[in-house]
Amino acid sequence: MESKRDLAKLSALGYRITQQRRLVLGVFLADPCLQSAEDIYDKCREIDSSISYPTIYRTLDILVEAGMVRKTHFNQGKSWYEAADNNLHHHHLVCRECGSRFSLRGCPMDLLEEELQRAQFKVLDHQFEIMGICKDCQSV
Repeated sequence: MESKRDLAKLSALGYRITQQRRLVLGVFLADPCLQSAEDIYDKCREIDSSISYPTIYRTLDILVEAGMVRKTHFNQGKSWYEAADNNLHHHHLVCRECGSRFSLRGCPMDLLEEELQRAQFKVLDHQFEIMGICKDCQSV
């Protein structure tokens, strides 16, 4: 289910609130942790078979522009999307074989605090993902 606050934010930014945008937002919010556009498309198609990939990508681009969604790349040839809410801040282990993702507890930025202060470097954003092969793919 889409959030009234999120819909109000999109409307305030001048975007029309269409049924398909509501659907994409609702599907995304149902699982705000790392999803590909294909994941979101498949879930949306179960509800509305007329929705298209361009609609999914346009809506995700709007959500990124609005600061509601963060777009991430793992050098796998596709983008991943997750909620930009700082309360959900986390990082991932990503399997290069099957694409499965596992959330990490904690943030490695805490380990870099002293170095950042020494360099007088102000971090605006960061991504930290560990690429590897999951247990299931190792046994194949």
